[in-house]
Amino acid sequence: MIDFKEIATAWYNKISHTEELKKLADSRFDICLECPSKQEFFKRKEWSLKCGECGCPLKGKVYTSKTYLDKKGSCPLGKWKEVEAEYLKGFKTSKTIL
Repeated sequence: MIDFKEIATAWYNKISHTEELKKLADSRFDICLECPSKQEFFKRKEWSLKCGECGCPLKGKVYTSKTYLDKKGSCPLGKWKEVEAEYLKGFKTSKTIL
């Protein structure tokens, strides 16, 4: 089932973000670029990349507020765990990056 609230929040975060969130999103995106599940609609056009597992456009997905701590997680394949764990070290009890 598509989580429209998560999608809207991720795109909002892309527009209005902290430097820390931008750094996390960039790290996530770098991981996605190497993922075999990545799908590309137009060659060499980053805006056309989407996750082959969940179907989300990657340029927005990387700004999701969900992390590996959430029940449904962030990356469907769990590939963002290491960079999210590093990011979350700055938070005490929060389950999300916001």
